Amino acid sequence: MVRKILSGIDRIDLMDQAFKGKRLAVVTGGGAVDRNLSSTLDVLTSRYQVVRLFNTIYGVRGDFRYGEEIPYYVDEKTGLDVHSIFNIERTAPTAEMMQDVDMLVFDIRGAGTRFFEYLHCLASIMKACARYKKPVTVLDRIAPLGGTIVEGTVCPPDMHTIVGDYELPSRFALTMGEFAQYINGEFDIGCDLTVIPVEGWTRELYYDETDVPWLLPSPSLNSVTANLLYAGFCIFEGVSTISEGRGTSKPFEMIGAPWLNTPALLDGMKARSLEGVRFAPVYFRPQASKHNGEVCSGVQILVDDRERFRPFLTALTMLEIIRDLHPNEIKYRDCSAGHLVKEEVSSPVFTRYIDKLLATDAFSTGHMSAQQLVDAYAPERERFVQRKKKYHLYE
Repeated sequence: MVRKILSGIDRIDLMDQAFKGKRLAVVTGGGAVDRNLSSTLDVLTSRYQVVRLFNTIYGVRGDFRYGEEIPYYVDEKTGLDVHSIFNIERTAPTAEMMQDVDMLVFDIRGAGTRFFEYLHCLASIMKACARYKKPVTVLDRIAPLGGTIVEGTVCPPDMHTIVGDYELPSRFALTMGEFAQYINGEFDIGCDLTVIPVEGWTRELYYDETDVPWLLPSPSLNSVTANLLYAGFCIFEGVSTISEGRGTSKPFEMIGAPWLNTPALLDGMKARSLEGVRFAPVYFRPQASKHNGEVCSGVQILVDDRERFRPFLTALTMLEIIRDLHPNEIKYRDCSAGHLVKEEVSSPVFTRYIDKLLATDAFSTGHMSAQQLVDAYAPERERFVQRKKKYHLYE
């Protein structure tokens, strides 16, 4: 039986208390809707005085492509100005953009992984609003992968990139509202922050165990399964010669290449005895992205038990086996593979995009195996688990 949920945008009583009589700037995007499937943008503009809109990545209604550079446009339905705050010049509104604004409202779905750039967007917005002394309200939404399992490597303290910062593990088990509270409290951002919480969600619940419809948070996250696999198989975005299924109906569920020895890969994965998952041979032809139009031999990842399955270890193990089978075919992408946006000074300085995603070069340089890397970060993951508990809004 699915759990009935009220997202932050459905908490009209709390929104009325927070927003009535205030001039609002809104940051939102595709997939952010209320229980009646009305967009957050339409709900807020119909009830409150919204004076400005800010676009991060895909447009305020999810109508842009990734990487599309449109610094300014007008939203047709509302007639409101929309300013881009995710580009090479800025990742937050300027003081001028916030001059006639009393409060900024943020409502964008999370993916439960540190690679998802909306985390960087929210953090940058909070820092800017702290400087301008403008309050921020986050309309919270459920964590799509639940709020209990933490995985992967952990960002070092001096790492400040759009795919890794704030000493986050790869999968961090917080809602967007909890993430906002965590960075505000742990990193002294000083933002006047309010979170309008979800009602009905508990930490063990995945997205499809609730009555909230799955609308795309991003074009390639077309299901809960894709989102779960993204928590690990996103690392394949750092390899230019292997498709992670983008351009197919199963992004992150299929991994392959025209040259891949699939039987040997299947044997290798079976020998590792990873829990909660099976692998099936598959052929696919991406219609976009890597190996566009080519027939790829590969595997489909079949998750049998989400509680035992660990996508990060599984993905890293698969890449390790492919690298052993085809050492001359592995080509790593450089850091231009990421979104071209303004970034802070960050250390260490990575040249490979996969190292940026992993927050370390220990795997790509061969200094650690997949299992060794995961084991090495166990103490840091546990420290994060204890650190984040004080910011939990849900049991």
